[in-house]
Amino acid sequence: MTKGQDRVAGGIPATPPRDRAEEGILYYIQRYRLTGGDRLPAERDLAEELGVSRTALRAAIGRLESAHMLERRHGAGTFICPAKPVNIFEDTYSYSDSVRAVGRVPGSRVISARWKAADATLAERTGLAEGAPIFELCRVRLADEHPVSIETSSINGSLCPGIDRFDFGSEELYRVLERAYGIRVEHGIERISISRANGDEADYLGIAKGSPVFFESALEYDAERTLVEYVKTVINPARYRFASLSGRQEVMPKEVLAWLNA
Repeated sequence: MTKGQDRVAGGIPATPPRDRAEEGILYYIQRYRLTGGDRLPAERDLAEELGVSRTALRAAIGRLESAHMLERRHGAGTFICPAKPVNIFEDTYSYSDSVRAVGRVPGSRVISARWKAADATLAERTGLAEGAPIFELCRVRLADEHPVSIETSSINGSLCPGIDRFDFGSEELYRVLERAYGIRVEHGIERISISRANGDEADYLGIAKGSPVFFESALEYDAERTLVEYVKTVINPARYRFASLSGRQEVMPKEVLAWLNA
C-alpha cells in the first residue's frame, strides 16, 4: 500500500476525490436532464451538493472539458457541450442524418465544386478507369452553423450527369443522388487515422493550426457494388464521435483489401 493512500473497510482503495466529483457531475447532469447549452451551478454550490471539495470539482471539470463534455466560459460559468453527432461504423453513413439524430441542424458551406478526370492515384484507389469523369465536391459540414468537418467527395460522374446544376450549400448530396438519379448508398468501407490540421483546415474548422484531427477516407457503394463516391474528411474531434456495434460485419469487396492495408 502506498503511504498515505486512503482505504475503506476490507482494504479496498477509496475512490479518489476527483473521480467522485466526476461521477457526481455526470449523475447531476442525468438527474436534472441537462442538455447542450445548459449551465451547471456555481462551483461552490455544486461542490456542496456533491459533497466534494472545490479542488476536486475543478479537477473533474477539467477532465470533462478535455473530453469535450463541458465547456468553461470566462465570466459566465460551466456549460454542457452540445451533443456530438456520431458515425456508427456498421450503419450506412449520412452526415446530415447523424446530426439530426442528436437534435441538431445540419448544414454545408461549399468550398468548391468542379468536374475533373480521374488521375492515376484516384483510379487506383477507386477502381474507376483513369480519365473517368469525377464530380469533386468540397464542403465544410456544419452542425447548428458550427464547423464540424471538411469533406471532399469524388463522385462517380458516369452515374450522375449534370449533377453540377444542384446547389449543395442548401441540398444534401445523398438526397440528390437518390431523388434525381435513383442512386442509394448501401455499403461503405472506411479508414480512420489521426492527423494534424494544416493552415487552411484550421481556418475552415475554427481551430489552431496543428490541432489533432480525425482523417477519414471511405469508399461508398450502391446495392450492386458500383462505386458511388470516394470521400476524404478532416474532422474536429471536439465536435464528432465514432462508434461501433458488435455482431454486425460489412462484407468487404476484395478490391478494397489492398487499400485498407496500405
